[in-house]
Amino acid sequence: MGLVIVADVFTLIGYAYRVARGSTVLTFTLAIVSAGIGVFLTYLVGQVVGAVPGVVADQADAMSMVTFGWLLAALLATFIVQSVLPAIRQVAEWSMANGVARDIGVQVTDPLLAPHRIGHLEDTEVQDQQLRAKGKEGYQVGIGLRELPHLVSSRLTLIGSAILVGRMFSWPLAVGLAAVTFLMEWHRRRVVEGEIDSWWGLTEGQRRAWYLFNLGMKDAPKELRVFGLGPWLVQRYASVWLDAIQPVWRARRRGTVKAAAVALIHLGAHSAAILLVGRAALAGDLPLTQVATAVPAILAVGMSYNGYAAVQVKRGLTAYVAMRKLPQVIEERHPESAAISAPISAATRAPRPVGSMPREAVRFEGVGFRYPGAEVDVLKDLDLEIPAGEALALVGVNGAGKSTLVKLLAGVYKPTSGRITVDGVDLQDLDLSAWQRRVAAIVQDFLRFPLSATDNVVLGSAEHANDSQAVSVAATKAGIADVIEALPAGWDTVLDKTYDGGVDLSGGEWQRVALARALFAVDAGAGVLVLDEPAAALDVRAEAELVERYLDLTSGLTSLIISHRFSVVRDAHRICVLDGGQIVESGTHKELLALDGRYAAMFELQAERYLVEGGAVDA
Repeated sequence: MGLVIVADVFTLIGYAYRVARGSTVLTFTLAIVSAGIGVFLTYLVGQVVGAVPGVVADQADAMSMVTFGWLLAALLATFIVQSVLPAIRQVAEWSMANGVARDIGVQVTDPLLAPHRIGHLEDTEVQDQQLRAKGKEGYQVGIGLRELPHLVSSRLTLIGSAILVGRMFSWPLAVGLAAVTFLMEWHRRRVVEGEIDSWWGLTEGQRRAWYLFNLGMKDAPKELRVFGLGPWLVQRYASVWLDAIQPVWRARRRGTVKAAAVALIHLGAHSAAILLVGRAALAGDLPLTQVATAVPAILAVGMSYNGYAAVQVKRGLTAYVAMRKLPQVIEERHPESAAISAPISAATRAPRPVGSMPREAVRFEGVGFRYPGAEVDVLKDLDLEIPAGEALALVGVNGAGKSTLVKLLAGVYKPTSGRITVDGVDLQDLDLSAWQRRVAAIVQDFLRFPLSATDNVVLGSAEHANDSQAVSVAATKAGIADVIEALPAGWDTVLDKTYDGGVDLSGGEWQRVALARALFAVDAGAGVLVLDEPAAALDVRAEAELVERYLDLTSGLTSLIISHRFSVVRDAHRICVLDGGQIVESGTHKELLALDGRYAAMFELQAERYLVEGGAVDA
């Protein structure tokens, strides 16, 4: 990577101008003005110093006292402006940075969140492109833009100061000093870049160190104290961090000799330039005004290198290019996902409306599915019909593909083979966004938002957030209303104890909140209710209540419940057993027990712990 060029500068400035026009214009105007004032101040100092002897001696050809007074006033005014500008520049720069940061967040996350499918999120090329767009230090475009005004100011200061050296003393010397300063910046840039790459390139070591740090700070405080692992964790963190930083230190040591050599060249060149100016002054060949201007100008040239800013600007440009290409990468590698959120063109078939589907049935027809990068299929030639209004239960061992089937039903994955139809229409031909709004689901890893209790429920259908009556009804159905109303601030209580006045709920209470969120979505128009392990965190009493009310909760809905607890699924209209990626048994609870197959074996194994009086199993 060579020195930052003008095209790079204008590319980033153009982006900032598009998203934060006013603050960008002000920021770079102030950067230019600041550099100009710095050079002008150097010139004025030279003029004042050169005029002092003649004014004091009242020489005939000396500057008049009035003119000298105005010169001093100009010097003072320039100094005041130069002193005030940094504060104004900082405000402008942060205003620009805030506007840019907001847009960068949208530009990086929107292409990832816009598709209704999620296969692209597991694509390593898409993940790599996202990391390039963010940059190794996080939102590198913004970091580069924050440094760019300083780089512009440094460049203009170097050019302006070199011009002063040329006009006051020697053009060849001015060019030579500028060249040596660029050499210094180039080397400093390489040192900074090398250290950044050495540290951020050690992704495994860095991840391990940060994992241990976070483990001690927030992730496992109870376990660390119970097992007395505090000293072990501190020692392990220090060891891992030291191992990770060693390459940085080695790179720094290797660069020390070169850095010293370049610094000596830089220092020697500018020292020699000052000596040449001094010799010319002593020989009477250079007037005091030119001496007083040339010397600070030489020092300004020498101090105007900015290797760190050059590195960050170049990295910012690289991240910007990657950010602009991210949607293209997603579209090229996952056209079926990208096309979902793209505008409908005249040549594109409009998606079928969803309306109140399903009115007849949802069917899995010969469906097969394999996760990206996997070597085996999770589902193989699976056939399943879910009639509209049926309460269907799905059981099977861990890894059988139950949760995968839910993801396919919701359309977040596309089948590898076969198809899914809704009322005879291929799911691929439906308005997928509308279909997904028809599906209300509790997934195993449901979200626990650090928001108010109200928000945690209404996010099931955010467009109906003002329907407080529906929130209350959903919470009551889910059996969580009394718990929420007893919180310190009721429904306004933040469900995260790290916030002021916030509280945390138990696992079972959180599961009821998630159920309320799904039921709120149902009240808002969802017609398919999916409950994936809805009793996993419930106690025996809460589980019994859920079982008693299951058919009431799903009345009039097409529903799918998945659970390892057979007591939860036994009242479903139909139970399907998923094994080996296929439906191997289907029927009611009693029919499957009579079949004496896989379901019966799993049920009896689990029921051994719940023998009723007399030793008989309640079938």
